[in-house]
Amino acid sequence: MLAVSAPTWAHVVVSPEEVAAGEYTTLTVSVPTEKEVPTTKIRMEVPEGFLLSGVQPVPGWEYAFEEDGGVITAVTWSGGEIGPREFQQFLVQARAPEEPGEHSWRAIQTYGDGSVVGWTGPPDAEEPASVVEVVPSGTGRQSSEATSDREGSVAGAGTDTLTATGGHNPFVYAFLGVGALALGVLLARRLTGS
Repeated sequence: MLAVSAPTWAHVVVSPEEVAAGEYTTLTVSVPTEKEVPTTKIRMEVPEGFLLSGVQPVPGWEYAFEEDGGVITAVTWSGGEIGPREFQQFLVQARAPEEPGEHSWRAIQTYGDGSVVGWTGPPDAEEPASVVEVVPSGTGRQSSEATSDREGSVAGAGTDTLTATGGHNPFVYAFLGVGALALGVLLARRLTGS
């Protein structure tokens, strides 16, 4: 029972798990610390076919790129610390390969005591590499979420306007304004006429 209830070890994960072929996307590299000493460095290898265009700076951390012929093949973050039972997220932008398939993002995690863990194995390994699947453009979870977001934005546009005006259609206020102006002109003519 103890074995069943014990928490599974977390590992370096790249998300989302699915990206559309040939499209630019933001990937999140989540790095947890599993030891009683902090993580001090993380090196992430970029799978062949992915074109990394940049990273989002993280306060307290420095980054360095490894390149081959102008193509970024790996990025290393260092200089900061991720304490025990903490995690840090690093964001990268990349263009996915044109061909669908699974791609392993191999990571090397270095701890403050000098120990190193390589998240480079197959999915069923104790130290697996994170896998991102490239799916045909226009299919998959990410595309469905994007379509849903667009539909929600269109459907919610009227709701946002109503919320901003206290729940009433703005044309009601325009009609009331024109009516008040006409009434004012009528009263002014009567007073002038008398």
